Amino acid sequence: MKHIFAFILSLCCVTALSAQGVVRSGLYTKNGEVVYSDPQSSVTVSVTVKSTNFEPGEFARYAQKMLGVRASLAEKCQTEIVSAVICDKEPSAVPSVEETSAVEAILPIFKSDNRAQSLDQQAAAAAEMIFSLRRSRKELITGDAGEHVFGAGLAAALAKIDAMEQQCLDMFYGTTTTKIDTYNYTITPVAAEKNYILARYREGVGVVGVSDLSGDPIMLYFTPQAVDTSALPVAGEKDKSKAQFAVPAMCKVELLLGTQTLDAVEREIYQYGQSVTLALPLVK
Repeated sequence: MKHIFAFILSLCCVTALSAQGVVRSGLYTKNGEVVYSDPQSSVTVSVTVKSTNFEPGEFARYAQKMLGVRASLAEKCQTEIVSAVICDKEPSAVPSVEETSAVEAILPIFKSDNRAQSLDQQAAAAAEMIFSLRRSRKELITGDAGEHVFGAGLAAALAKIDAMEQQCLDMFYGTTTTKIDTYNYTITPVAAEKNYILARYREGVGVVGVSDLSGDPIMLYFTPQAVDTSALPVAGEKDKSKAQFAVPAMCKVELLLGTQTLDAVEREIYQYGQSVTLALPLVK
């Protein structure tokens, strides 16, 4: 009966310690094998940035003259951090980066032969193509042309006209490309350091390296709480059975962009905790 009671007491002790995140540390024997345990905690951060790039059209300076609406002549890039979180678990795979690939050079839709044209002539031809396509669209919709084109055939014709018009309009008003990049960072802190710079963020550029001081730092900051061991069976001089255990500290973990808080959680971190010697129940 004493053996059963001692076993139950030992089991209850181990269960209570595990519930508090307390784990065996150091060098010890387990199931006849020598084991070394050095508990470490890591934190993974995921930052997602959306980039919107505008590239002006090659005929942008002719838009006002030939289409009656001014077009932007300047390239522009806007960036935005759309998500920045401290992950519950490390992502299973490195996220892919979606980018718009370059389009293979093709003959512009407004050219009907191989004669050389000045930039002014090309812009004029593209503008005329836009107005011609709009006239054709109107005739199809009103029934002035193609009276036998209806249903799926009409829809296909209108879709083709829209695509051809957009290609010409892009040459005047430019194109906008959106890209989503996700960056993952895993930090295993050390007891002597509470602040970690993961990368930097620069408006209009996105995420840059830590050494690029033109960007605001993306930081992970740990604030450990005092470790309370009062409820643990700390070993005394008279205890014959004892062992080393690691007790984690509850920490507030903040993800910062400069002084702006992006995310905050509470985590148990072993590196900011304590190593204590606990009394073990004797099994006879």
